[in-house]
Amino acid sequence: MPEKTPSLKMDFKKKEGEKLPYTQMYPIVDLYRDSPDKSKFMAAMKKNGINVNGENITPVDFFATSRDMSDEEILEAVEAYLGINNIEEKFELINKSLESAKDYIENYLHLGLPKEIKKIDEIKSKKEVLDIFKKTAALKKGEGLKLSPSYCVLVSVFAATFEFRKEELEGLIKESEYIYEKMFEMEKKSGIANFCKLEYKEGEYDKIIVYDEEREAQTSAESYFRGKSEYSFVSKMLNKPESNAKEASIDGIGLKLELDSKDEIEKLIPFLSRYLEKKFDARDIIFENTRLFSEGDAIYQKIGTVKENKNPYSNKNFKSFKINGKLNVPKNGDANGMIISRQFEIQIVLASNKNESGFSDHNIYEASKKIAIVTRLLGSVTDNYLKIVSAEASRKSGVSAKKIEKYLKETFLLEARSKSSNKKRYAHKSHTERRKRAGIIPNDIIIRKIKK
Repeated sequence: MPEKTPSLKMDFKKKEGEKLPYTQMYPIVDLYRDSPDKSKFMAAMKKNGINVNGENITPVDFFATSRDMSDEEILEAVEAYLGINNIEEKFELINKSLESAKDYIENYLHLGLPKEIKKIDEIKSKKEVLDIFKKTAALKKGEGLKLSPSYCVLVSVFAATFEFRKEELEGLIKESEYIYEKMFEMEKKSGIANFCKLEYKEGEYDKIIVYDEEREAQTSAESYFRGKSEYSFVSKMLNKPESNAKEASIDGIGLKLELDSKDEIEKLIPFLSRYLEKKFDARDIIFENTRLFSEGDAIYQKIGTVKENKNPYSNKNFKSFKINGKLNVPKNGDANGMIISRQFEIQIVLASNKNESGFSDHNIYEASKKIAIVTRLLGSVTDNYLKIVSAEASRKSGVSAKKIEKYLKETFLLEARSKSSNKKRYAHKSHTERRKRAGIIPNDIIIRKIKK
């Protein structure tokens, strides 16, 4: 029977010390128990993954150093994993990233860390960094897991928070805010404000008017600034098998527009394209149609290249049209800063089919992401964890927690249990099916559809 991960507990809604009976469902540490091949570990670190039966399996899927690796070898692997040349030059960045990782694990994923990890404070030497990575080491069979899986989780999340800071994605958040405010400024030459706020709502949709000077027509809409938070970037890097900072930043600058009819959307798309090119020197524009327009609609002939976008976490009934590309923005949102190029995304939805209603609610989507991330980090989630993220989503969305739990099970989850245990456990389909194809799920784990 797979062993429990000791000291990993839930810290949610001030329930300090509530223990999670996590079972080590997948071989985070088994890779080196059965095949102590140091070259595989090094290859995974340097290439951000290794091919296992046609699937790219990365360190996030099973992170563990080998017990017989020397300090020099681990150091080489760590520097490759973090994409740096000298750890000693990055202590400040490492310390900020470790604190951020612990915060993410406890406050976003709602997993309480062991006291030993909580006590990790300021890193001042290479040895302290090595000690953290060495504690992920695979143990001999029969020795128990001890804190190895907890350190695997810490290191995986730390790598994502480190990349967030190393690649200066903090500045991208400020740049997003700059772009949104800039869109509502009046043009000096024409005296026209193409975007006008009628009502500003903190954390919700703003009521706006969009004016197309070429058609001399205006459209009522609702807009929402979709600038990402650090949690959003880190989640994307942890959730996607090969995601990195560059990919995570693709939709870092984002705007969501909600209109009443498909006809209004069709008229707005050409205007938005012209406006972005004129205002922000937009280029490399790509239109992504995700089920909003049928294949025969005129939009395909009028606009040009349309790329299908399939998000495994999206509700199948959610329809949107996306405009992606690059635009110019001052670095860190400083009006006097150096002009740099950033990826952007505008998502256009119908008011009758928006992503903030029913089971398409963003908070329910977040619950499914948390389950997916914990599945990837630890193999599965408990019935208790499912109830906690459902309750959180319920409070924020107004949808019944029981209905959310049922929806998550039917849409995203599989049952995962040991042959020697009848305890209820669940695993997110996306990572479980990928690992199943790679053949890295232990033989004593049964994966099957959830019975209705």
